[in-house]
Amino acid sequence: MLGTNALSASKVGTLVWLALSPWALGWCSWAKLWSFSLIYTVQLVAHRPHLGKGWPFHWLLYGPLVDYVLSYHDATVIREGPAPDSKGKYLFAMYPHGVYGVCRAFSGGVGCWRTLFPGIAARWGSFGAAFFLPGIREMSLFCGCIDASKPALERAVRRGENIILLPGGIDEMNLTDGESKDTQLVMTDRKGFVKLAIESGMDIIPGFCFGEKWIHHTIRLPHFIQSLLRPLRMSGTLLRGRGITLMGFLDPPLGYVWGEPIKVTQQKPVDETYLNEVHQKVADAVVGIFKRHKARFGYSEDETLSLVSAADAKKKVIAKKRD
Repeated sequence: MLGTNALSASKVGTLVWLALSPWALGWCSWAKLWSFSLIYTVQLVAHRPHLGKGWPFHWLLYGPLVDYVLSYHDATVIREGPAPDSKGKYLFAMYPHGVYGVCRAFSGGVGCWRTLFPGIAARWGSFGAAFFLPGIREMSLFCGCIDASKPALERAVRRGENIILLPGGIDEMNLTDGESKDTQLVMTDRKGFVKLAIESGMDIIPGFCFGEKWIHHTIRLPHFIQSLLRPLRMSGTLLRGRGITLMGFLDPPLGYVWGEPIKVTQQKPVDETYLNEVHQKVADAVVGIFKRHKARFGYSEDETLSLVSAADAKKKVIAKKRD
């Protein structure tokens, strides 16, 4: 049996070989690399599908690959109530954001999404900087993401598309803490998605992901680096998974629960009282899902759920950095 040092050396050697093999086999050269980099950079700036219709995505998001991801995590997904009308218009609100966003897998798959929401497809709204990061850009577009700005989402709605959002955003991402007994959602002052739903006449389907805060260990970068990344809507947090990979830890298994649709009456302009009423229904629905299902997914009795504002989330993150 190989010792730990031998295994580590073997892994490093494999990575070096993979990195150098294109040059060794004559498949690549510095001239080709620079040419490709130039062409890629030009299209990165000039080609902006995320502001329009995005890319075709059903083949990947609703294909078997997503089911394999969920199977790896031994995931369970539950839909409360009957299947929504496939002719309806929906905005799916997913919580919590998490650092890696594995919860996004519950918005796809053959055995998952197509079984629970037959005849329904939905576009993801993603932070704008994602579409300027090589690799992340392509993966986001292949998964059906478009820019999460209101104009881009409104254009998608006018095309008859449903929307999926992680309303908590980067502030909620930064609150991910697998060592805490309290899961915190940035929700009390995040009402833009509710307003969009009311203006567009879209029913809201809330959902909650159980276990994501435990599948990776987090490593926070120095404060000054986080400050540089924040304008790009990036958390400044690295993940550690199994071995040298980002593959998540497997205990406890992941779980996701989709609540029943919250009916919305279309208004434009939106009445403030009605906005607050619908927003409270969403908050109550998410809290209810957590309370009803937490024991099933390995949460102890003393695990709690808190709803905070974006301002409070920022203060908590700053306080954590000082500790």
